[in-house]
Amino acid sequence: MEAHIRAALLLAAAFVLTAGALPAAAGTLAPEEAARWKLYLTPLPKQVEITGATTVERGSVELRAPAEGDAVLTQTVREMKELLGEPAGSAPGVTIVLQMGGPDAEDLKGLKNSGQAYTISPLADGAGLKLTALTPTGLFYAWKTLEQLVRSRSEGGHLTLPVLRVLDWPDMEDRGLWGTDNWRHLKWMAARKMNIVEQISALKVDEKGAATAGLQPQREPMVEEAPLYGMKAVPVVLHLEQLEGTGLFRAYPGLRGKSEHKGVICYSRPEFREILRDWLLSLASLPNVHEIDVWMTENLWPHTAGCECDECRKEDWAVLEARTIIAAWRMAQEKRPDLGLRILTSEATEDSNQAIFRELPPEVKIWYYHSLLTYCTSRDPMLRPYLAETARAGRWVGVCPNLVAAVNTTQPFTSPQFVYGRMKEFLEKGMSGLIGYATPRVQYSYFNVEAAAEWGWNLNGRTPREFALSWAVRQGLKDPEKFAEWCETLGEASWEVYGSDWPAGEQRSIPGKSAERLLEGTLPPLGFVLWDAFRLPWGDIKSAKRLEENLTNAGRAVRLAREMGRPEFYFESLYIQGHLRALKALYELRSLVRDGQVEPDRRDEARRWFREYIRGLEQAADVLPRWEATVYIFPGDVLFTEKPVNIICGMISEMRDVARRLGCPVD
Repeated sequence: MEAHIRAALLLAAAFVLTAGALPAAAGTLAPEEAARWKLYLTPLPKQVEITGATTVERGSVELRAPAEGDAVLTQTVREMKELLGEPAGSAPGVTIVLQMGGPDAEDLKGLKNSGQAYTISPLADGAGLKLTALTPTGLFYAWKTLEQLVRSRSEGGHLTLPVLRVLDWPDMEDRGLWGTDNWRHLKWMAARKMNIVEQISALKVDEKGAATAGLQPQREPMVEEAPLYGMKAVPVVLHLEQLEGTGLFRAYPGLRGKSEHKGVICYSRPEFREILRDWLLSLASLPNVHEIDVWMTENLWPHTAGCECDECRKEDWAVLEARTIIAAWRMAQEKRPDLGLRILTSEATEDSNQAIFRELPPEVKIWYYHSLLTYCTSRDPMLRPYLAETARAGRWVGVCPNLVAAVNTTQPFTSPQFVYGRMKEFLEKGMSGLIGYATPRVQYSYFNVEAAAEWGWNLNGRTPREFALSWAVRQGLKDPEKFAEWCETLGEASWEVYGSDWPAGEQRSIPGKSAERLLEGTLPPLGFVLWDAFRLPWGDIKSAKRLEENLTNAGRAVRLAREMGRPEFYFESLYIQGHLRALKALYELRSLVRDGQVEPDRRDEARRWFREYIRGLEQAADVLPRWEATVYIFPGDVLFTEKPVNIICGMISEMRDVARRLGCPVD
């Protein structure tokens, strides 16, 4: 039995034996009431028992904390005083003690990710609570748990404090987001115990060959604010074949590799190691930066090799690139010995990943990324077997997936089933981190991001329905049960629509546009996936029965959303229903179009299905901007649904043309 599992079992036993202790003045809670209160917690702690509650006036809680000095501890105390107030004159009624380390924290050392673990327990005299952890971050997380409960039942000048015992630690070490506007949402993320943010850096090589790097505009909160919440701020060095705009090749033309791809670097020359070293040191000089993430070459399509000079051709280009990154990092460590390194893989490195991993020192952390496999909403497993094997061997491996319907094609997607499925796979295969991608802005997918935070911390705490219910309670929805039912009804259907690359896959040249494939007779059967990557139009919908079930469920979701009276859920339901109407019509047309024609006696039937296809997509195009209007937009920001609306309108136009050519014109 692993040491951290044994420690968890021992602590859980102690938790059960002592859970009944109550402050003398506190009232008891019925189990049903305690269960309702727990709905306000996210993530749900591993072990939590609420046995009572006491109401006190704000300003009557005494706070005892270690001497400040650490920024996270200072932030924790500040937040506690803001909510609880500070005693002024009269004797405090309740005491909250923050305990870092000491005998009470010893057992936490055996837990997984123990630096983030914590306990909450009644004080021995029953007059308050003790929050115990090994680190300031653990105390911050203990406070986040307590804060959620206190805020949910406090109003005016009165505070309702729970009597509880909590034992908690995260399943996954790193849980966060990269890119978009994550720097605007740091406090929101931290409240959900997310602990890492990454942003692409501004890289430069001047005319004299000096290499410098820094943050892009507006990203300063990543290094100034995030660390106050125990979050890791990790700047990114962009994919190494995408450095044309940095001035690299202008200053060092000899670094341009021998390749038809203009961004390829010749790694046989020593200059780039020094440039990358200087970029790493520039970024390491930023406040609170202790790690840097270097992204390997992403896309050499249609080529498969890097520089093909005589020296580079002797080795796998991806291995040469990895060696160059490691060499630059080691050079940077001569000045910053504590500087950590992460490396992000790509579709270009996929075939070489295992060789790359063998090159990396054990302390280097790996983010697995492959644009076709990790920016994918399919129900199929994402991670290939070698990644789980690498993790089992003790290597730190994390994953960089999308948490949205489709990257850079903005659409509504509220699916706890999708997020739970992803997080379950990641944790069962030993992933240590998640760096999710939530485009175009984080608030467009708050639900799915929060779900990732929930299950990244505690995979076995809540089912998808239970999470949806708790989310609805925290949002103040009038009928949380109906929202949970709506999620169960629509979440699977929307997952299979988006998991089939519909409609975003219409932008790709592979496998081709659906209208053209219908005319050519190349539409595949339901459930077909090309090369394990291209699922358009229905790769995740495995049968005609499943297609009908999804369409029926979408209609039911429309009714549930209408009953809830929430336009954002109503428009999302109509959007998915519209696409399923189109997919059903396309499926029927596939059997009617043969050898580029429709039999004359079946043209009326075909015309009906062409009309249904078009009407379904018109419905989707109509409601998508209306859904976006329900999303909060930061002042000065732009809207994002014009692109998918244009995709859908193009699909309508293309199918009208096919219908006309087949003798089935649609008004």
